[in-house]
Formats: sequence, C-alpha cells, structure tokens
Amino acid sequence: MSTDKTPETPTQAKGPRPGAMTMAMQAVQIKPSGPKVLRIGLIQGGRIVEERVIRKRETVTVGSSEKSHFVIHTEGMPARFELFQLVGNDYILNFTDIMTGRVGLPGGVQDLAQMRTSGAARNAGTHYQVKISDNSRGKVVMGNVTLLFQFVVPAPVQPRPQLPAAARAGFVRSIDWLFTAFMVFTFMSMFGFIVYLENADWPIDEGLSAMSDEIAKMIFEEPPPPPPPENKADKADDQQAEDKSAKPEPKEKAPAKEAKAEPSPDKAEAEQQAVAEKSARIAQEASQAAEALIVGALSADTGGALADVLAGGAVTGNAQDILSQAMGVGVAKSASGGDLRTRGGGASGSGVAGLGGLARKEGTTGAVGEGSAVAERTVHGKVQAQEADMSGAGDFDANLVVQTIKTRLRAIQMCYEQQLRRNPSLAGKVTVEFTIEQRGNVTGVRVKENTTNDPAVGSCVADTVSRFRFNPGPQGGSVTFAYPFVFAPSS
Repeated sequence: MSTDKTPETPTQAKGPRPGAMTMAMQAVQIKPSGPKVLRIGLIQGGRIVEERVIRKRETVTVGSSEKSHFVIHTEGMPARFELFQLVGNDYILNFTDIMTGRVGLPGGVQDLAQMRTSGAARNAGTHYQVKISDNSRGKVVMGNVTLLFQFVVPAPVQPRPQLPAAARAGFVRSIDWLFTAFMVFTFMSMFGFIVYLENADWPIDEGLSAMSDEIAKMIFEEPPPPPPPENKADKADDQQAEDKSAKPEPKEKAPAKEAKAEPSPDKAEAEQQAVAEKSARIAQEASQAAEALIVGALSADTGGALADVLAGGAVTGNAQDILSQAMGVGVAKSASGGDLRTRGGGASGSGVAGLGGLARKEGTTGAVGEGSAVAERTVHGKVQAQEADMSGAGDFDANLVVQTIKTRLRAIQMCYEQQLRRNPSLAGKVTVEFTIEQRGNVTGVRVKENTTNDPAVGSCVADTVSRFRFNPGPQGGSVTFAYPFVFAPSS
C-alpha cells in the first residue's frame, strides 16, 4: 500500500525552532583575522612546565629576569635575551653558542649548530640570527630547558554574552522608590525646619522686662521698716498704770515713781555727751603731747637733742655717730610723753626727763651699742647617688636613669637640707625603689630603706622620683630600680 504524503511546509518542519539568539550567533561567522601568533611550550625534566600563546605579535624574551616572558636559569644566559625578535611584521630567531636545536624553514629543517658553521645564520657579534616565517616550527635547547615553538591562528575573541533587553534591569528599575521617597521627605522636612529657624523673628526682652519678677521685687520694693525698739520706761509706766487701775496705791508715792521714770531720756543724753567730751579731751591731750615733743626736740633753750645735733649747721659726719649723741628713750607712760634718761652729769636728781630734753652727751663720740644683728644660720648638705640595682623583663639603658638623677640631684638635696635645719646631725642613706613602665612613666615608688630615721626625707625623695619621665621607655616590659642616696652634712 502506498500512502500519499503531502509536502511539509516550513512551519510544519519537525524539531524545535531556534531562538533569536541562536539565529544571531549562526548568522555571525567568526573568521580569523590577522597574522599567526607564537605558541611556546617550556619543557623541563621531561614534562611541560609552562605553555603560552603570545596573542599579540611582540618580541619574546627569556632569561633570569622577572620581566622576561619565560624565566629560565641557565648558566651563560643573560638576564634578558630576545629569543624571538619582531622586526617589522616578521620574526627573527636569535640563538647563541650555548643553544642547540632544530628549526623548520622554507628550505627544510636546519640544525642550529650547522647554521652557525655554514654561515646560513647571520653573525650579530654576541649571537646569531635567522629569519623564520609563519609556517616555521622547531625547538631550542638551553641547558636542561627545551623550548618548543610554532605559529598558530589566534583564537577568535568571543563576544561578551548579554541578556535580552527584557531581562536587563536599568537604572530606574533598580531604584527602591519607597526608601527614596522616605529620604526625600526627611531631607525636605529638615531643610524646611532649618530655613524656619533662620528666618524666625524671635522676641528678645530688653531692659526692665528682661528682669525676673523676684529680682525686680528685691530692687524696686522698699523693705518694711524694722519695728521700733521698745522703751522700757514707757513699758514700766504702762505696767504701773495697769497696776494702779487694778490696785490703788497711796497718793504720796505716785509722784515719786513718775519722777524716777521721766529722767531716763535725759540721762542717756548726758552719758553720750560725757563720752564725746572724754574723746575730745583725749584727742586734745595727744595733740598737745606731739606738739611739745616736736618743740622740745628742736628748742635750744631746753637742750633738745635735735637742736644739739643741728647746732653746728648741716650734718656732714657719720649719721650713726651723730644720732648716738642722744641718750636712750624710755617707754611712754601717758599721753603727755614718757620719761627719758638724762645725759650723764646732769643736775637732775630724778634721772628722768621729758621727750624734749634729749641733748648731746658731753664727750660722747661713739654709738650706744645695741648688739649685732643675728644672721640666719646657713645649712648645706651633700648627697651622693650610689650604683643602683635593676631588675625586670624589659630592655632598658640604665644610663638614662643616671643622667636623669644627675639633673634632678639638686631637688633631692633640698629634701635633705630642709630637715637638716631642724636636726644639724641628720645623716644616713635613703634607698628608693621605683618601676619604669614602657611608656616612660614611673610607678610603684616606695622607700625601701631609710637610715636617717626621718620619714620626711624619704617621703620627699620618693615624691621627687615619682615625677621622673624617661624617653624612650623600656622595650619588652617594665624594669625596676632600687636607687640608694647617701646624705651627710657639708663640712
């Protein structure tokens, strides 16, 4: 039996219909373009250790330099040798005497050693050169390294795959509109609030209106006057009046009580007047005494001391000798002046005289001695810093401690001299232990030994040491020093 079959139309063809991307890729025929490139393999120890396609036609170098295309450590090879040199658009193979191998040329396969001896390779002085074509291949042996090369068609550059336009997300689609709206609203609110604060006309109180009510009340309201003092006399009169109304008394006694209560204001006024007169009298007596003192000292009739001194005219002698011609002054006993000792040989039997009676003693030329001034005793002490003991895990130069103590030795000496003024026989040794931290600060200061038996010396020295700073500090940990100071009075 035969079955009639209708021809299939293109829409009825079997198999899946290719997509748009497949059809586009099938429509693009990728063809190699440009000259061939070098493909080089590096063999060492019987196995390929590196293989590379030089996609760009350029000079290929080998050697021990890291800038070479292939790093090869072979004795007699320079650090960077141009094995394949690009001249124009052609490659030239360069090889030296230590290289062996074969290369395929248009005339056949040639040995490198044979080309050196036959002159087929050009002698460039330090190496030999031979031109190779895009169909050449071969190998070059350099010590224990074999390099194979050939020219190949460069691999086509694959187009970057892209998603369909419907699947690609644009910038607008990637925006989170809810978050963006929230940020815009927040920014506008804060910006508007700042503009409002800048342009707001805030009322500012000035003058009395800026003053609080409590302060204004204290300034402008007059405080109430204090209550008047109670008069005891009036109070007594009121009490007497109440007593009279309660219990009548004999008529002859009432005037006597009233007479006794009434003079109290006059009595107070009389007392004030008496105090004022007494003060005035005392001031007058003091003024008269001062006037008499001045007049008596200057009067030549009464033998005044200043008159005696100035009798010869201007004072040109020693002031101490001249003033010593007056005898000593006694203690003033009243407002009229004190009694003074008279000059030797005077006629007065009482041995005293007024302030105006000072005069030069006959034959007196020296000053009356009152004793020499007592000078404060100067105390000096000496301090000696002995060798210190150092311990700890840090690494530190002990000379820094010695230098620091030498610069601060005067402050430590003052600690000793302050107590030496109180105890001239004070002497002994004070050992201070302290720790130097890595930052250079001093901690853990304590007095380890004090043979002076004066805690104030040890405390002062420890306080001085605690203010030390060292730069640089110890490395790797802290160090501890026990530093002795020996104190003794200076001879």
